[in-house]
Amino acid sequence: MKRKFLGYLSFCLICLLLITSCTKKEKIYTIGICEFVDSPTDKECELGFIQAFVDEEIIQDKDVKFIILNAHGDFPTANSIAHNFISKKVDLICSIDTPCLQACMNATSKIPIVFTSIANPILAGAGESYTDHIPNVTGVSVASPIKQTISLIKQMLPETKVIGTVWVPSELNSEFYMKIQKEEAEKVGLTTIAIPINATSEMHDAVMILVSKKIDVFYQISDNLTNLAFEAEVKVANEAQIPIFCNQFSEVKRGASIGLGWDFYDAGYEAGKLAIRIMRGEKPKDIPFQSMQESKLTINLEAAEIQGLNITEDIFGKAAEVIE
Repeated sequence: MKRKFLGYLSFCLICLLLITSCTKKEKIYTIGICEFVDSPTDKECELGFIQAFVDEEIIQDKDVKFIILNAHGDFPTANSIAHNFISKKVDLICSIDTPCLQACMNATSKIPIVFTSIANPILAGAGESYTDHIPNVTGVSVASPIKQTISLIKQMLPETKVIGTVWVPSELNSEFYMKIQKEEAEKVGLTTIAIPINATSEMHDAVMILVSKKIDVFYQISDNLTNLAFEAEVKVANEAQIPIFCNQFSEVKRGASIGLGWDFYDAGYEAGKLAIRIMRGEKPKDIPFQSMQESKLTINLEAAEIQGLNITEDIFGKAAEVIE
């Protein structure tokens, strides 16, 4: 009788173990997404990043979980977000924008970091080269095609002598772009006037100063702050009938005449593909930094007409997208 009871008890324990093992939930892979500003480009990167998982049939809240936090342009908040991700024990961090990348790199050397929307990851401190980089970091850079844009300005507006831009001293990528723009413009005989701002409220006055300096064209470099305040530049440009060239599709949609650059949705998507590789077992140290390769031309016909920019047939034919 005792033997039968022990046998029955053993059977019950085995059944209990089987039930427990069968009902045990698989660990959800958790990704923290750090965005520096609440801008169209950051949102495009975020959507592209997540879509990469959708296309691989990695199901949200079953296979993967995203924690999306925004610093709203505040550097200390970006640092807090990075440490928040560590406390939540995320499996991977996606950093959108240079300040978020730097905050996350300072916070952890163990959690994998995949960056996107970064002009120059080397300048940001992520490594010595695209192959020799910090072991837990990889990602996709989106350096603006400034030389090509200067050439486009010369082609479309051959009488141009002075170009104007607004830049942000506190943003590493903004200073990087501003210096390159000046260098490339000087090579083809153009002068660049660059006005610094430190808040979105300063954008209107900065643009008005550029108009007073008799610039021939706005070539707005890419950074977070000017992107947020871009409508102020469009308003002044429309009134002064000065064309705006840029390197962001979102700014063309918001009123620039023409843009040559990368699709930030695509940049986010490519970063998502890298994150999936890491999720599946690859190490960030074995994945070289990548960069967007194919720039696209976007034209806003209404803005071009208002700002006095003539779009010739050959330029029109090169456009990947035309906004009526």
